[in-house]
Amino acid sequence: MSIYDHLEFKHLKYIVSIADNGTFTAAAAKLPLAQSALSRSISEMEDALGVQVFDRSRDGVSLTDAGESLLAFARELLQTRIHVVKAVQAIQQTSLQPFKLGFSPFVEQNVLGEVCSAYRELFPKSVIEPESGDTDELVKSLKAGEIDAALVTLPLEPDGYKVQPIMHEPLVVCLRKDDPLVQEETIDPEHLSGRLGIFSDPRHHPRAHERLLEMLSEQGIKPRICKPTFNQDQVQWMVREKLCVALVRQREPLHDDLTTRPIRGVKWTIDSAIVYEPNHNQIALPLLIRELEKRFSMPGVQRMKKAPQREVESRPRQDSLFIEDDEQKLG
Repeated sequence: MSIYDHLEFKHLKYIVSIADNGTFTAAAAKLPLAQSALSRSISEMEDALGVQVFDRSRDGVSLTDAGESLLAFARELLQTRIHVVKAVQAIQQTSLQPFKLGFSPFVEQNVLGEVCSAYRELFPKSVIEPESGDTDELVKSLKAGEIDAALVTLPLEPDGYKVQPIMHEPLVVCLRKDDPLVQEETIDPEHLSGRLGIFSDPRHHPRAHERLLEMLSEQGIKPRICKPTFNQDQVQWMVREKLCVALVRQREPLHDDLTTRPIRGVKWTIDSAIVYEPNHNQIALPLLIRELEKRFSMPGVQRMKKAPQREVESRPRQDSLFIEDDEQKLG
């Protein structure tokens, strides 16, 4: 018998009950279970794992450091079990509804592809109905119940929605390889004033556009407002023709005669997130969110979440084009 077999779902349930009720006696009454049986089960589990979960005293019981960690995992796993049971029951009853996913054109295609891939692997016979739209349009559709979730770039006014960030990607300056600024490892913000082209459209994501202008202003950068476009080929053509330099995602594929440099003293990112109603009726959504959290933290997908940074002379200020404050960042 493996050591891992000594930790069962019943033990997780017991640990949560003891932590919530404060004593073995109160927990046993709630379960319901004989107090002696509960104490014996926990003690046997602790002995088998070689881990003390509870400190016992005359004043009651308290969690050890290991117990605190185990309690957090226990709550999560018990909740996941509920989602799994509901999902497989729905699949068995062929009642799993199509997953209606809205997405913003600001979101990188690789991220959208990863979300769709995760859903199809979880529910191979289920249907995804993607719908593109501006951020404000997607929020309205979410509120009206026309879509189950939206994949967007931040900032976004939560307004009662659950915001789950899944990717943070650095922004860098795209410029020609023969540009004199390439000689430096990082670019001084003052050298970008009047040269940095901005291609965002305030009509598609007004809050992101406003935040970008604020960030540039804080660094003393006066941008060149260019014709809005989502087409990165057009942006790179402008750079190649020496019409401007541009902000791009660090992992953006570049033409052979282009390269990138970070801006000195700042660390700007584009942040993508899944947005949904906390009290949604889509059974598959909790499992999808959990799968995305795993995928975007796995070594093989880590590059999609956080690309490596060049070292700079001083500690950079971290700022996000699509996140305004810690509360929204945490969703």
